[in-house]
Amino acid sequence: MCFLLGALAVSLSVSLCGLVTPVQAAGKPLGLLTLVYSARLNTAEAFAGLSVFPGEEMTTDADGKAMVRIGGSTATLSGDSTMALEPYGDGAHVDLQAGSVYVSSAKKNPLEVHAEDALLRPHGEQDVQARVLMFAPKVLQITTRVGSLEFMYRGEFRVLPEGQTYRIYLDADADPDAQGPAGAGSGNAGTPPSPGNSKGTKVAYFIVAGAGAGLAAWGIRDIIQSNDSVESPAKP
Repeated sequence: MCFLLGALAVSLSVSLCGLVTPVQAAGKPLGLLTLVYSARLNTAEAFAGLSVFPGEEMTTDADGKAMVRIGGSTATLSGDSTMALEPYGDGAHVDLQAGSVYVSSAKKNPLEVHAEDALLRPHGEQDVQARVLMFAPKVLQITTRVGSLEFMYRGEFRVLPEGQTYRIYLDADADPDAQGPAGAGSGNAGTPPSPGNSKGTKVAYFIVAGAGAGLAAWGIRDIIQSNDSVESPAKP
């Protein structure tokens, strides 16, 4: 009888070790979900209060939204969007795989966004609020609401000043005449941000709207205002 009890105890201990190991391997949470509806974390339904670990994937349905708080910063997915988070200094690296994300990046917890092989990050040590949209294959639309962004793509570097919405064509001719549809419907189609397009570049830039207009259309303003005072109960 004693032998059987001892064997059972050893077997239970081994089983528990097998269950605990994956949890420990996940490491420290990177962020916390603070506003969620119609969204999934990996393959499970997501809800406010869930911790987000490095490498986990967040996906929203067509009518979904998902906000992740990383220290004093937030990354908010719109509908039909997918992203994953990785550590980046005291902030996070946002890997946008589909759709769009709105980032509110604090100086102490900076966020950078990777989309279509392009990288966007705050220009210098400043607070930044910006939206990154995968508008079409090899086309990004960037709205800089507060602060400036650094844009990097295959050796191309450009600072995008605040207050505008930029349509950026990757691997394209920089000749504005060849990009006629880029600014369709905007009074300033084909107007490049300062400085203008450089000769020989494979990236074309166009200002298509003011930042306020793009922000209102996306419906992010109310989310920002309603979450300005939110503090995570267990801030990573």
